[in-house]
Amino acid sequence: MATLALAGCGGDDAPPEVCSSVSSLQQSVAQLGDLEIGQGTLTELQDTFKTVQSDLHEVAADAGDEFGDEVDAVEQAASAVGESLQGVVAAPSGTTLAAVGAAVQELGTSMSALEDALTTTC
Repeated sequence: MATLALAGCGGDDAPPEVCSSVSSLQQSVAQLGDLEIGQGTLTELQDTFKTVQSDLHEVAADAGDEFGDEVDAVEQAASAVGESLQGVVAAPSGTTLAAVGAAVQELGTSMSALEDALTTTC
């Protein structure tokens, strides 16, 4: 089976599944980052974050151990976004909204590190 998995990575064959799932995750993270952070966009932020979580689950499944450190970093950053969104719901304020912005920015940073790690694979 290892031969089959390696065969899918080279030549003119289609890229590994992780490339597609990371692309989807990158798009949802970018969409989250493009949203204005504010009381009026809280529902949209939460909905977009659910998409990020779903896409991240796919990346984790597709990446396996090869990119485990990078995926773990993205998962930790996503967890911080989720916690900050819960904080805004529990106690809306400028401080909690700023925490969401900072967490989303960190998620983008960890996403960039994952994309860099995948450069030779995808």
